[in-house]
Amino acid sequence: MLQLWESSDKSVKKNVLKPGVFSKKPTECSTCNITIQKINVTGISKNDLKDKYYTEILDSECEKVLIIGEASAEIDKQIERAIQMMNIFEKSRITIIMKQSEDSNKSVTVEFEVTLTQCERQKSIWEWSAEEKYNLALKYKEQGVKLFKDSRIVDAFHKFSRGCKILITMEPIPDPDLDLNKQLESDINDLRLALYNNMATCQLSQKNYDHTVTLCSKILDKDKNNVKALYRRGVAYGSMKDNEKAVADLKVALTLEPNNQTVKEHFIIYNGKLQESIQKSNDMVRRMFKT
Repeated sequence: MLQLWESSDKSVKKNVLKPGVFSKKPTECSTCNITIQKINVTGISKNDLKDKYYTEILDSECEKVLIIGEASAEIDKQIERAIQMMNIFEKSRITIIMKQSEDSNKSVTVEFEVTLTQCERQKSIWEWSAEEKYNLALKYKEQGVKLFKDSRIVDAFHKFSRGCKILITMEPIPDPDLDLNKQLESDINDLRLALYNNMATCQLSQKNYDHTVTLCSKILDKDKNNVKALYRRGVAYGSMKDNEKAVADLKVALTLEPNNQTVKEHFIIYNGKLQESIQKSNDMVRRMFKT
């Protein structure tokens, strides 16, 4: 039996203290009963785990029920990763290493003991129906929207991304093997575009402009008249000082929605910058050829 498991990024480590009964591991949506003991934190206080890292699993030492995939906080997602490597009745020491913040080199280390006392295992995702996958992805989207409204941008992005990964298991759509009805096929395609758009919003708010452009381009490959994607890609281009591409996207968006004030305001800003750069270029050329 494997006594030590470590994630590929070395952020999560599991040491087996008491072997369990060999069993199939918990999968997406499996319901797990666990017991948490001996929580030890270095780098921050225990209170910070709840107040700053939003953990719902390590808020106390007790018996808990969790559903794999439901975790919203980064630390709880890491705990889920470790639990998915456990057998029934196994007791292990979990070690998680995280950065204190995105712009800090300092780390936080959390250690605790966990026992997997029971697992109601869900069937593997490739056995799910298209409707089951759609409903789960929709649920993750709704959870992501709530996290975004709570200003938990990174957690929201990961929830949208998880929903997107569920839908990717059905690609390409339409696929004759899936035997989808037209309404469900349309709903799946609409949800995929909505998830990409929401992920782009998160990336834009985090000033990750290259990723914003990539996500919006995926949307526009499928729906060239998607105003939200045109707007977000235009703002991303403008933020990268590519005013020509920004104006091109925002102009199309404005043509589609002439009364959209947000689009109009950004079009005016970036068009003004573009015209200014064009004027400077023309002035430079005139000076070069002035006799």
